[in-house]
Amino acid sequence: MIGFGVIGTIYGSVLAEGAHEVLHYVRPGRAAALGGGTEVSLLDARGSEAKARRLSYRPELVERLEGLDVDLVLASVRHYQLGDLLPLLANAVPEAELLFFNNLWTSFEPVDAQLGGRYVWGFPVAGGGYEDGVLEAALLPAVELGVVSEADRSRLDPLIDLFSGCGLEVEAQADMLAWLWTHFAVEAGVIATAIKAGGVEAFLSDVERIGEAVLAVRDALAVVEARGVDPRSVPDVQMFFAPEREVAEGIRALYASDRAARKIMRRHTGREELQRIYRDVLSTGRKLGVKMPTLEPLEPFVDAFSIH
Repeated sequence: MIGFGVIGTIYGSVLAEGAHEVLHYVRPGRAAALGGGTEVSLLDARGSEAKARRLSYRPELVERLEGLDVDLVLASVRHYQLGDLLPLLANAVPEAELLFFNNLWTSFEPVDAQLGGRYVWGFPVAGGGYEDGVLEAALLPAVELGVVSEADRSRLDPLIDLFSGCGLEVEAQADMLAWLWTHFAVEAGVIATAIKAGGVEAFLSDVERIGEAVLAVRDALAVVEARGVDPRSVPDVQMFFAPEREVAEGIRALYASDRAARKIMRRHTGREELQRIYRDVLSTGRKLGVKMPTLEPLEPFVDAFSIH
């Protein structure tokens, strides 16, 4: 695992419980400070119903990647931090499979330039945040995986086995870049509207506000379409093209019943990341001349957003 952040901790603990040896690479000098590990309060949705669990996660921490005998390197970083990570991965553990577990709003070309296509892209369906020194987290029962080219599809098989063996369903995407862009766009619309609403709880309890988010998401998906990807080709986002009231009521019902999904959304509070997701979509849309009548007016709310 690259780093000892929220996603790496959640999936590191899942893999460790599945009898896999897990190491976390941390910056030089950080291992001593983090050596005590962390406590995790996990709402685990694997199985028939979500279960609250308390974990004491104490993985081995290393400060060098070079020379490690590992099969898989899993990197989960914020999309705007990816460029800083690529040189490190390009020069270390050259025999290991690389799995990126995060957002992407660029193409795969910058990654290919340094890693030569020796990677798979995925997306976690988990999240959380720290409260009083405890990681308050939730894990849904699936992960997203996809490859850059059809020729690499067989490289998914070991990863499917890995996650399936830990009780996670793998949803393999035929066009991972299309999935990433559309997911990013959905996040931008939902994030901005939730910020305007004053927070996740106020947002998820109000059908009118969720309906506004549906319209904002459509604007963001129009940006994806202007980039050459048909968002209607991605099953996960097709619902946003149904009547907004119908979609809004469905979203409210989903989050009212799915405690783990609600916890993930409520704990997604990284101010800079949330702002950057919205601004990246807005900036691209403006450059491409896309009309964004619902998404664009949300900019002052996002600019003023702060975490208390």
